[in-house]
Amino acid sequence: MVCSVNKEYKYIFFSFSIFLFFLILLLFQFYLTVGNVYASKLSTEQSKIKILKEQIKTELNELKKIETKISTIKASQKSTVKNLIIVYSSMSSKKAAAILPHVNRQLAIYILSHMNPKAASSIISRMKTKSAVFFTNSIAGK
Repeated sequence: MVCSVNKEYKYIFFSFSIFLFFLILLLFQFYLTVGNVYASKLSTEQSKIKILKEQIKTELNELKKIETKISTIKASQKSTVKNLIIVYSSMSSKKAAAILPHVNRQLAIYILSHMNPKAASSIISRMKTKSAVFFTNSIAGK
């Protein structure tokens, strides 16, 4: 009888061992599958991040190009406005006083405020009162 119990015990132990082996194997496969899925998602997210970084770099380069163009345009405009200041300073104050109130107001204010004060005062003094008051207040920042 001892022999028979030992055989049954060995059989149960052996069956349980095989069961545990397959259970561990199944868990390991599950772990690998989950790991692969996670790695795949991680890889996909890293790819998306890499693409977004490249897009950001491209857009930053475009912005730098635009900034350069804007700087060039501003420098050109500033040069043009400086030339206008010289033109209006060289013009007779009577003619400048007749023309400036009809020019873009911001431009006229800029021209008058960057002129030699003597030339600007001569021009403003020859303007109609309403225009003279407007330009004086604008130059004063009011």
